[in-house]
Amino acid sequence: YPRAETPTHYIAMGFDDDLSIAAHKAVREMVDFLVTEKRLSRDDAYMLVSIAGDLDVTEVVDRNKGMHVMLAKGMFN
Repeated sequence: YPRAETPTHYIAMGFDDDLSIAAHKAVREMVDFLVTEKRLSRDDAYMLVSIAGDLDVTEVVDRNKGMHVMLAKGMFN
C-alpha cells in the first residue's frame, strides 16, 4: 500500500471495500513502517500508533474505501 510523508508527518494508507478492514490495513502498514524504518518492536509500534496515530477517512468512492494513519515526525526527535 502507498505511504506518504509531509514535512511534519508519516502517513500510511489502507484500502478495501469495507471501511473497517481499510482501517486495519492502514494501521498494519504504519506498524510495518515503524518496525522496518524506526526499529521499534511490533508491540511498541502498535502501542505508539494506538496512542499517537491519527486515523482518518481518505476516500469513500464507489465500492473502494480508504483510510490513512498520520504519525507526527516530532515523536522521533
